[in-house]
Amino acid sequence: MARTVKPPMLAQWGCVHHWQVRHTRRHPGLWPAKHRNYRCTRCGLGMVTEERPAVPWDERHLVTLVKTLLPEGQPVYLRDLGVTTLPLYGLNSLLVHQGYLIHAAKVRDRTRFVACTDRHGRVEQYGLFELRRTKGEEG
Repeated sequence: MARTVKPPMLAQWGCVHHWQVRHTRRHPGLWPAKHRNYRCTRCGLGMVTEERPAVPWDERHLVTLVKTLLPEGQPVYLRDLGVTTLPLYGLNSLLVHQGYLIHAAKVRDRTRFVACTDRHGRVEQYGLFELRRTKGEEG
């Protein structure tokens, strides 16, 4: 059921508002926006705001960030760069839309393990990572 928005009454226009945050929630999505419901404790006026990230996050920017960490076609030990955990499945599901994939390989050296989460949230230990183009995008 959709809510209807009521315009403020004359008394509410002149009120020196004392806002109280009533509710904050996240809506599903890649970078979900927060919706905050404000209510004035003096006059009862309600207001909803939407907050978006200030940084331009989309899949192209993500590819640029990943390319700075993992040069395309070069295997890298991420643990040597300070990365200890990586949401590998989630990252690959975003990168595949841009024609890339992070290939992870197991290593024997325990000091180079990076804890990666799979599609079910389980943790798998990998060590060597390489950014590759997907087969459909190769030219």
